[in-house]
Amino acid sequence: MTGRLRAEQLSLGYDDRNVLEALDLDVLDGRLTAIVGANACGKSTLLRGLARLLKPRAGRVLLDDRSLQDVGTREVAQVLGMLPQTPVAPDGITVGDLVSRGRHPHQGWFRRWNAADEAAVAKALTATGTQDLVGRPINQLSGGQRQRVWVAMALAQDTELLLLDEPTTFLDITHQVDLLRLLRDLNADTGKTIVVVLHDLNLACRYVHHLIAMADGRVVTEGPPAEVVTPALVEKVFNLPCVVVPDPVAGTPMVVPAEN
Repeated sequence: MTGRLRAEQLSLGYDDRNVLEALDLDVLDGRLTAIVGANACGKSTLLRGLARLLKPRAGRVLLDDRSLQDVGTREVAQVLGMLPQTPVAPDGITVGDLVSRGRHPHQGWFRRWNAADEAAVAKALTATGTQDLVGRPINQLSGGQRQRVWVAMALAQDTELLLLDEPTTFLDITHQVDLLRLLRDLNADTGKTIVVVLHDLNLACRYVHHLIAMADGRVVTEGPPAEVVTPALVEKVFNLPCVVVPDPVAGTPMVVPAEN
């Protein structure tokens, strides 16, 4: 499978409430995409639906033109990796053990742990700066350290598609930038398709190729940040009057809140 992902007339929700209604979306193959929007606009719900963590109420998610619901769990996990917003680790598990679990989809009755698995785990630990934490229990780490370990596990899975829900949560500004640089470089070096939910619009503008802006469970607009990020869009999506100026370093759009 090549990992092409799209949603057709997708409706998702919880209990008796729909969050998304008849949403169409093509995930750009081989690109780094950010989903942005105000709290409770449906960003995480959309990502959960794309990752098959939430069953569609209507419509479907297609992976390489096959309904995601019809693809076997192991086959999905070999192509699509997902880091949810609040992952939970088993009690007492160490960093090394947790990151190694990213290799489980590649194991089987006749496929045992090998040098490729070892290399994938080592590469993920190094990329996230967590190699010195290998022997420590997850529950003894700070929030920022824990978040980087979860990202390492997702990277160790080594999938064509990688979905990350607010991976910069708990990270200080230095590690936020490091992580987004890592995702940008990973996409450039491997061609992996990466979709990330982000809250910081300015960081999203600087590091991603494609932006999906959501409000009230629908896609308001999408496209390259330089084309879609305008004061009108920011006010519509975030209810924030602003001016948009060039980032003095990257030249990408930078949102500056306006005074009342």
